[in-house]
Amino acid sequence: MKAIDAQAAHETRATAPVDTQWQEFDAPRDVLVLVAEVMLVLGAAPDVAREAARTGRILLGSQRLLLACSPDEFALIVGALLDPGWAASPERRLHLLKANAQLLLTAGVSFAAGPSGPQLLCRWDLEPRKPVALAHWLRNFAALAADMQAVRAA
Repeated sequence: MKAIDAQAAHETRATAPVDTQWQEFDAPRDVLVLVAEVMLVLGAAPDVAREAARTGRILLGSQRLLLACSPDEFALIVGALLDPGWAASPERRLHLLKANAQLLLTAGVSFAAGPSGPQLLCRWDLEPRKPVALAHWLRNFAALAADMQAVRAA
């Protein structure tokens, strides 16, 4: 996975073709093209954009993001992976799960402990199609997760 320097990002409306032969990210083709386009808006090289659309994995700065389509395919579900220490004990997991109401009300995110480890989850409605807005939103979501990681580490 290649990192993207979000500070050096340039905006473009070009879309990279998506090769679905080895597809890991289960999403309709228009969503795969949207992800590739968003990565180009974020300043990724075309090969990195195609890889993000193929795998559903993005690295913005130091923050890892995982993408999934909602079951009805109307939304993109984005997970920001957190350090395993966030959920290292049942007490910590319970505390974070109790904090979900506050997280949802203040930031529109929720905490989950899943097979990929602890993560923040959020959703983006796919209609109307707004690749530039989605790119900015992903950058902000990654920054929120990174800030939360930094506060915990301090």
